[in-house]
Amino acid sequence: MNLKNLASSLAVLSLSLTSACVYTEPVPGNVTFLWRFDGRGCYGDGGVETVHIEIPGESLENRGYYPCSANGNDGVTLYDFYPGTYDFYLEAIDYSGYVSFEASGRFTVDGDTTVRVDLYPAR
Repeated sequence: MNLKNLASSLAVLSLSLTSACVYTEPVPGNVTFLWRFDGRGCYGDGGVETVHIEIPGESLENRGYYPCSANGNDGVTLYDFYPGTYDFYLEAIDYSGYVSFEASGRFTVDGDTTVRVDLYPAR
C-alpha cells in the first residue's frame, strides 16, 4: 500500500468514526390512533359508540373516552407527548355501554407517531 492510499484510507476511517458518534435528541410529538374492529370500521362493526384509551401515567382529555369516528376518521389524535415508549389499552364500547372490542400494545414517540390498532372481540 502506498502513502497516498494509506492517507485516503485513514481519512475515510476518520470520517466514519466521526459520523458514528452523532447523537440526536428524541423529539416530542402527537400520537394518532387509527382503529379498526376485527377488520371493520366504526360504521361496519355492529355499533361502537366510543373508544376508551388508557395510557398508564398519562392524563387524557375526557378521561380517555373518544367518539368512534370524528370528521370522517376512525381514530383520534392526542397531543404533546414527551419522547419515550408508552403502553396502551383500548376498549370499544357499544351503544348499550358494553365493551365489545379490545386491544393493547406499545408505541414509541420520537416526533409525530401513528398507531394503527385492530381491536378484536372482547372475551
